[in-house]
Amino acid sequence: MNRYLLFSLLVFTSMSLSFGQELISKPVEGEIPLNPTADIWNKAPSTTIQLSGQAIVAPMDLNPATKSITVKSIHNSKYIAFLLSWNDPKPSIFRVNDKFSDAVALEVPLKPDNTTPITMGGNGKEVMILQWAAYRQYNITKGFADLPKIEPYYYTGYIYPQAKPPYAYPKDWNNKYAQDYVGGKEPYWKNTRDTSVIEFIADGYTTTTWRKHQEAKGVGVYKNGKWYVEIIRPFNIKDALNPEWGPNSKTFIDFAVWQGYAKERDSRKAISYAWIPLVIEGK
Repeated sequence: MNRYLLFSLLVFTSMSLSFGQELISKPVEGEIPLNPTADIWNKAPSTTIQLSGQAIVAPMDLNPATKSITVKSIHNSKYIAFLLSWNDPKPSIFRVNDKFSDAVALEVPLKPDNTTPITMGGNGKEVMILQWAAYRQYNITKGFADLPKIEPYYYTGYIYPQAKPPYAYPKDWNNKYAQDYVGGKEPYWKNTRDTSVIEFIADGYTTTTWRKHQEAKGVGVYKNGKWYVEIIRPFNIKDALNPEWGPNSKTFIDFAVWQGYAKERDSRKAISYAWIPLVIEGK
């Protein structure tokens, strides 16, 4: 079976499974806590979305580790929040060498148009992507997980320029020589964010652009063999590209999951090939 036919089959199957589905974002009063286990989430209905393997660009995996994701959403007119949960028998919180981190992302078209290519948008049809990663959360809450933590005998095989024991990254790499060694200041900047959620804008393959001003937040809790991840973002951020969404509106949304233990990363992931209507109720 050629790649086009396989892709068509996956799209047809995903669209068939998602037919009639929608995600409803329920209005709530007051501040939304950044807590995936808060009682406030009991006010929102859940939607379970079937996922397929990414089958368009390498690296591919037609049998991803995650088969479905369950989603809830609430908003308080200013912020919209999502609770994402999926089965994971082996949480992965590091990303270095041959270790890969668990992650989850949601995608919303900037304009509520379901002809926007679901595969990271297209020319003139941009999408916003919010991605949470377990390794980013670990770096923020536990301290940067560099090789000294992950590989106890790292010093026998690695040389860090311009760093002093215990080779603390990123602190000891905040100099031009070390940053040139790792490809410039951008890798350093990306690894020193204060949020586990990163916002991207894209209009097609390989076009993802980081927003330097980040206001989306997130936190994940691993419990009883499942991840529960909350992602929250203002509907509108000043001087930013925002989706056309808000209370009493309708747009579309999509999801992707990466399982670190299955060595999923980059384009090797589980995704839905059909937009899910996102109904944001008014108060």
